[in-house]
Amino acid sequence: MASIDTLEDRLAELEGIVYGNSKKPSIDDPLPESSVIDTVINANTMISSALSSREKTNALVKRLPELNDYLEMKFENEELQSGAKWEMIQIMDMDIREKLKSMEKMKELLPALDVDLLKSIPELSPKLEKLTIDYLNAYDEASADSVKLQQIFGKYNIIMDGITRAMINLYEAVGDAERAAAPKKPLD
Repeated sequence: MASIDTLEDRLAELEGIVYGNSKKPSIDDPLPESSVIDTVINANTMISSALSSREKTNALVKRLPELNDYLEMKFENEELQSGAKWEMIQIMDMDIREKLKSMEKMKELLPALDVDLLKSIPELSPKLEKLTIDYLNAYDEASADSVKLQQIFGKYNIIMDGITRAMINLYEAVGDAERAAAPKKPLD
C-alpha cells in the first residue's frame, strides 16, 4: 500500500504544478470543449501542411535528433574512466585510419574522373538511349529468329529421320531383290 500512497502523493504534486493553486478538476467536472489531444492533433496537422512543400525544412526536421545530440555535448558531461576513454580512442583511431586510406585512394583516382569523355556523358545520353532501344529491338528480333531456327531444325531432323528410314527400307528391299535374283547354287 505504501507504493499506492507514494503514487497518489506524486500525482497530487504534479496536479499542483500543472493547475497551481486554482481549482483542481474532479472526476465529476464536465470535459472541456476542446481536449488537449484535439489541440495537439490540430497543431500537428497545421505544422505538417506548412512543412509539406518545404524540402529544406523537412530535411532539418528529420535531422533534429542528430542536431540535439550535438547540442547536448553528451561526451563532455559524462564521467568516463580512463580505460573506457582509451578504448574509445583506439576504436575511433582504427576507423579514422580506414577513412583516411579511403580518402587518399579517392584523391589518387580523382584524375580518372576528370577525363573529357566523362564530361560529355550528358550530351551523349540521347545517343546511348537510342542505342539501348536499338539493341533491345535487335535482341527481340534475334530471339524470334532463334525460335524460328529451332523450329526449322526440328523439321529438318524429322525429314532426315524419314529419309534415313526410307534409305534403310530401300537398302533392305534391294538386298532382298538381289538375293532373290541371284542364281541358286544346286545342292549337292
